[in-house]
Amino acid sequence: MQDKIYWGSYTTNELTDFIKEDPVVLLPVGAYEQHGPHLPLDTDTHIASELTQAAVAKATVPCALLPPVWLGISEHHMDFSGTLTLRHSTMVAYVYDILRSLVRHGLKKFLLVNTHGGNMAVLRTAIDQVGADLGVEPVLVTYWHLVRDVVDRLRQSESGGISHGCELETSLKMFLKADDVRKDRLRANIIPSNDFWGVDMFAPNRITIYKPYKKLSEQGHVGDPTKATKEFGKAVFNAVVDEMIKLIRLLHEGEL
Repeated sequence: MQDKIYWGSYTTNELTDFIKEDPVVLLPVGAYEQHGPHLPLDTDTHIASELTQAAVAKATVPCALLPPVWLGISEHHMDFSGTLTLRHSTMVAYVYDILRSLVRHGLKKFLLVNTHGGNMAVLRTAIDQVGADLGVEPVLVTYWHLVRDVVDRLRQSESGGISHGCELETSLKMFLKADDVRKDRLRANIIPSNDFWGVDMFAPNRITIYKPYKKLSEQGHVGDPTKATKEFGKAVFNAVVDEMIKLIRLLHEGEL
């Protein structure tokens, strides 16, 4: 465990020395978008910040945490009041420039931790461009991909119950900041899957399709937040943090 977690808490002289330790730099990436009637707009960014802060605090190799990219790709949520979105090109350029700045200071190891499905393709493009142009190998992970086994074992909802403003995200918020959950507004909204596509985070999708959320839900959420519990949120949170710590170590040691 290290004394400083946040990149911005170092002085420039301290960073000069810290960079010699070949640290892993974490960049959390979230979104500001509607999460139905029961969760706030900052849900994704809040989860990203909490997960990465916990992982860096517990890591056993040199690493540091950047401020989150709090705005993501949320065009498909813009029918709902309050949602903010970047254009795809803006997000690619923004992430590219952050990593380019770090590379110019001699850093080489980056872990992007994403908490929003709409960011996945764009972040992949960004790290591909950084890798091709700058000769580094950034790592991108979307948090739920780390814990499928835990979720499969503990979830209470049927297929389709974990998607957006769902059992999983609501459980995480119950664990991290229970007052954010409007418990009197929890409603299930299960969207049936088909042979090619389903909305569950863990659906074995064979195609990708663009769907404005208004077509999926009049209230904005998809899944079953009525099955959410603080205990499920805690179990998933701790499992994600444990896997991220492993990733940080492997990345630092050059074993990825």
